[in-house]
Amino acid sequence: MPTTLEFYWDLASLDESKRIEAAAQLISALCKFQAEMPATTSVATTEEELNRICAGDVTYGIKRLIKGLASPRDGARQGYSIALSELLARVPCISVKLVLDLLWRSTEATKQMKGQEQRDMRFGRIFGLMALVQS
Repeated sequence: MPTTLEFYWDLASLDESKRIEAAAQLISALCKFQAEMPATTSVATTEEELNRICAGDVTYGIKRLIKGLASPRDGARQGYSIALSELLARVPCISVKLVLDLLWRSTEATKQMKGQEQRDMRFGRIFGLMALVQS
């Protein structure tokens, strides 16, 4: 069974060409998985609908890409935002509302977090919003 897990690590590479290649391969694989799903005109606005409409790897990918936007690893925000933007552009069954809900939940800065962690969450939101606009 093919896996997409190997691509996520390279999305955070300091090497820009490696990030772009990983994003391209990930999106290609996720689009193939989604193409194997029954055709639908529905748009997922909740996680339950996302699980029903989208391939499991696509569902995992959306959540992982959104969480990765807040990563402190060098290059992660750029790689994850590129991949998220492309995935949203190519898989039309994912609503803006759902992406915003997942983004807000995954990048919530709390008072219990250290200053650097709060900063990472805020930058994650900014990069998530940029990915959404670019898609």
